[in-house]
Amino acid sequence: MANGVGIYAISVDSVFSHQAFAKELGGLPFDLIGDFERKMVTDYGVRRDDVAGYSGMARRTIFIIDRERMIRWTWVASREQPQPDYDAVVEEAKRIASGG
Repeated sequence: MANGVGIYAISVDSVFSHQAFAKELGGLPFDLIGDFERKMVTDYGVRRDDVAGYSGMARRTIFIIDRERMIRWTWVASREQPQPDYDAVVEEAKRIASGG
């Protein structure tokens, strides 16, 4: 990670599940952080408790956080947009990384 910039994924699944997931995909180009206790999904306000049998799962969300650790941009999944516009995410990340 140059200049303290990095990409991280957070999942409430176990570390063993993360390892299997990464292996299945042939490796991941980012770190996958385990939030098995659901502290981060709760603190970031993306915890879901509305799905029977899956209490504490995370709502699919993207945060872009600047070097000062401030959230500068957020995308949250919805029925209308279940997947983000990945090109827009990359462009926004570049803009924020360049000080924009």
